Amino acid sequence: MTRPGLAALCLALAACGGASDAPRSAIALEACRLPGVEAAARCGKLEVFEDREARSGRRIRLDISVVPARNRAREPDPIVVFAGGPGQGASALAAQVMPLFSRLNDVRDIVFLDQRGTGKSHPLDCEASEPQSLQAMFEDAIPERLVRECLEQLEADPRQYVTPLAVADLEEVRAALGYDKLNLWGGSYGTRVALEYLRRHGKHVRTVTLDGAAPATMKLPLSFVADGEAALKQMLDACDAQVRCRSTYPDLRAAIAALRSQLSRRPVRTSIQDPRTGVPETIQVNENVFLSGLFRPLYVAEMASLLPYGVASAASGDFNPLLAQNLEFTADISENLAVGMHLSVVCSEDVSRVSQAELDRLDVSFFGRTLVDDFVRACALWPRGKLPADYYDPVVSDVPALVLSGGIDPATPPRHGEAVVKSLRNARHIVAPHVGHGVSLRGCAPRLVESFIRKADAKGLDASCLERIPRPLFMLPLGVSSEPAPVRARRK
Repeated sequence: MTRPGLAALCLALAACGGASDAPRSAIALEACRLPGVEAAARCGKLEVFEDREARSGRRIRLDISVVPARNRAREPDPIVVFAGGPGQGASALAAQVMPLFSRLNDVRDIVFLDQRGTGKSHPLDCEASEPQSLQAMFEDAIPERLVRECLEQLEADPRQYVTPLAVADLEEVRAALGYDKLNLWGGSYGTRVALEYLRRHGKHVRTVTLDGAAPATMKLPLSFVADGEAALKQMLDACDAQVRCRSTYPDLRAAIAALRSQLSRRPVRTSIQDPRTGVPETIQVNENVFLSGLFRPLYVAEMASLLPYGVASAASGDFNPLLAQNLEFTADISENLAVGMHLSVVCSEDVSRVSQAELDRLDVSFFGRTLVDDFVRACALWPRGKLPADYYDPVVSDVPALVLSGGIDPATPPRHGEAVVKSLRNARHIVAPHVGHGVSLRGCAPRLVESFIRKADAKGLDASCLERIPRPLFMLPLGVSSEPAPVRARRK
């Protein structure tokens, strides 16, 4: 897109008379570059107490990056980005999300604050004495040895890295940067941070955009079991609805059931190239590897479209297609997630509320306890932080809010967005039916987000364009056309 002229921009924003110069900051910001971002940024640090309640002891430095508005006449309220995970640093997302805010960046600063325990803000990284095996990565395993080693090496109190303390950090950063109001954008776990900031400091929020709502009430990773099963069913139904997919993979459900049963009794060994070293490594494909291999691709519709082919290949004895499509996920998780901070949040805020009765009920679900048991064991060792008494109460607010959900998302599907908007009195929930995890950058969504933040009004958005984003066609073996065969008229 081309940048509009200044006069046209002023007319669009009706802001020429009221726009202000850059706010005065109490944080020394210096010129810097964010990886993958063309625009120049300004970066700085703010030192805060790790134990905010005691206000004594260890101090940690928060890493802050600001991409300044391009125009001198600017709006006073920046956009603040909250990363997911939990455990991702916001600055690592800059290259991904800056295209979303490209036009808004003409008149608004974009702020990336690495949440405490992530990125460059005293990260709770866990370096194992030995590299994690590819086997463990495929199983999504959190070995007890790794948890114990992590606790021994951390120069941090894991109890001090829960969401409410990160929100208190942000409020201190906001004041130090000189902003009065903020436009919040959060993805996945970042929506939980945005909601908590809205609860505590709503008077400083102009708008809030939540992409894939993950409220504190959802109980990670327990919710993945039901939501993952629903997304898998949607994928199978979509295959049935596509003529070529249905005819090419007629017994997909039976194949999945048979593979799971077979692998639970007798795992299969196969070789695959480790993407970190390039060296072939033998993988034992057991029930856990298989179930994790079904769950992770469901996050992205394009990846989910490969699953029928992967399952069919596995049923014929070749597990490489199914494993290969999971390599991208395993590598990304190992590189961009602070495991210690992830555990501090999930153990304190989610697993601590999972009852034994809920765990027992998993035995009759499709994914069973595969996605949960490792967290239960790890959290038995991990220290838990304190949370406010009202932390699990619905967030009530009149601030304009836009909630986006992917209709086939296995992690933060629409049911969580529906729960959130019940108490947000000026909110609109929009579902993209055929999109997985993360809507903001898909199809026409960037235009909708841009319009919402400019006007602080979600009610008037025409979101019908999101319904027109199609589900990708499923991958078929070579030689099989994705188009249905032409119908020929019978000769009389």
